[in-house]
Amino acid sequence: MTNDQSRGARLVRIDDLRRCLAVAFQRLRLTPEDAEGLGGLLVDAELRGHPDHGVAALEVLARFYREGKLNPRPRVRVLHETDGAILFDGDRGCGPGVPIRAMRWCIDRARERKGMAVAAVRDWQLLVAAPYARLAAEAGLIGFACTNFVPLVAPPGGRTAVFGTNPFAYGLPTRRHQPVVLDVATTVSSMQKVRVAAQQGKPLPEGIILDRAGRPITDPVEFLNGGLMAPLGYPHAPHKGFGLALFVDAVSGVLSGAGFAQGVSSGAAGNFLWALDVEAFLPRQEFLARMDAQIDQVKQGERLPGVEELLVPGERGQRRYLDLTARGVVPLAPASWQLLAAACRSLAAPLPAVLDN
Repeated sequence: MTNDQSRGARLVRIDDLRRCLAVAFQRLRLTPEDAEGLGGLLVDAELRGHPDHGVAALEVLARFYREGKLNPRPRVRVLHETDGAILFDGDRGCGPGVPIRAMRWCIDRARERKGMAVAAVRDWQLLVAAPYARLAAEAGLIGFACTNFVPLVAPPGGRTAVFGTNPFAYGLPTRRHQPVVLDVATTVSSMQKVRVAAQQGKPLPEGIILDRAGRPITDPVEFLNGGLMAPLGYPHAPHKGFGLALFVDAVSGVLSGAGFAQGVSSGAAGNFLWALDVEAFLPRQEFLARMDAQIDQVKQGERLPGVEELLVPGERGQRRYLDLTARGVVPLAPASWQLLAAACRSLAAPLPAVLDN
């Protein structure tokens, strides 16, 4: 169970926070449906223990909408569709609207075909990949989602940024356990975590950010003045993260017709999603039983001293989500609360009431 009193967190009702964010995004001219969806995405991140992609993202998104980098009223179009693939134009929108539509299309087509279906979306900000991979896993399929981002990562041996943090997520269905969902950037850290550290005036551990010459630094403000993100595997094997970033950029940007590599702007990212019906290979119940057995082997292994439990990807966040949603509350860290309060003041949106801990 989460400790709501840790680090001076403000405890608020989930529904109140959703309403607050929905009003804030409507002030930015999003439709009520899109505002609720985007606000719900930030609340989900808070519930799962990822505050950097929670309410702390409101200020950044508000700036992008005000500057015209994101379109509050996108005209989404289907550009091309076959039996097993679909391509959307997102018109510089943001949030769960088109990615959910794309993944649901993939799920339906994969089931019909007893195989795989894929979708690409050009010019759309995905924000986080996990919800769409999880959507497929909860439907009993294997899911995958990824997106590219503005250039922040240089190739090994270089100091010119080419690729972004380029996150990807997979979702694996199970029967007895919760679905396994991994969502990771191809860099050591997400960009939003660095922004939050800069706003708080806190240094970062060495090995996350680099200066413009490619040397490791710990000051996030210095990074924001033209620095680089360290790829996964830095400093010993940076080619691993860089190679993954290249793949994500290829399928998200090059393949979709969106911006790619140095051509990605804030609202011109691309996304790639797919769903695989496991019955193309095994009866569904047999696959789910085998997944449970796989997870059991992970969790039953020998533990290092001081380790209470071995966890699979996404398990800690899922437990937190289930605990908090059952109670109907979510704790907001002091830094998140300050960012939310400032954004709500500028958008004339009502702050949620703080509950007694």
